[in-house]
Amino acid sequence: MNILVNHHISDPDAYWGALSANPPVPEGFKVVTFMAGTDPASSACLWSAPDVDALKALVDKTVGHASSNSYMVINDSKSFGL
Repeated sequence: MNILVNHHISDPDAYWGALSANPPVPEGFKVVTFMAGTDPASSACLWSAPDVDALKALVDKTVGHASSNSYMVINDSKSFGL
């Protein structure tokens, strides 16, 4: 399933540092696209993941200490450009 994650970054140094460490992505998960905002306190990414709860656990483990994150499961049949 495709899931959009919006990151509301409270600690930009810690957030961007965690990502620059190039954390491993487990089998079954894929970052489709990552979008950094012009404001270092925001970013978004589109994932392909088995389910939203598994993705929440992965994202929280990686950047949860530096951001609050909101999730939206994508309705693929009503979306385009995926």
